[in-house]
Amino acid sequence: MTNREVKLILESVIEKTKKSVENEKNYLRELTDDRSLLMYIEVMQSENQPLPDDCGYESYTDWKTQIEKEIKTGENSLSRIGTEKAELVAFEYFVANAPEA
Repeated sequence: MTNREVKLILESVIEKTKKSVENEKNYLRELTDDRSLLMYIEVMQSENQPLPDDCGYESYTDWKTQIEKEIKTGENSLSRIGTEKAELVAFEYFVANAPEA
């Protein structure tokens, strides 16, 4: 495979990766919201408050387990975006600097 062929492939990969990285703010916002909700749930549970009628969970444990899963998913997404940012630097450097031959 020539550098020219690699560059053509990487140019499309760069565009897709940039779109993925653009979601970082959304993941950060969701993660902040989920962490706040988890703290709220823990306060409600410690105060022995009944579950809200519209929460959709059978118990505080079920609710917390789901939010903890969502937090873990968000953290994994942010970690992946960190890797993608590093890949973007490398891909863009190669496309800009590799000889065509």
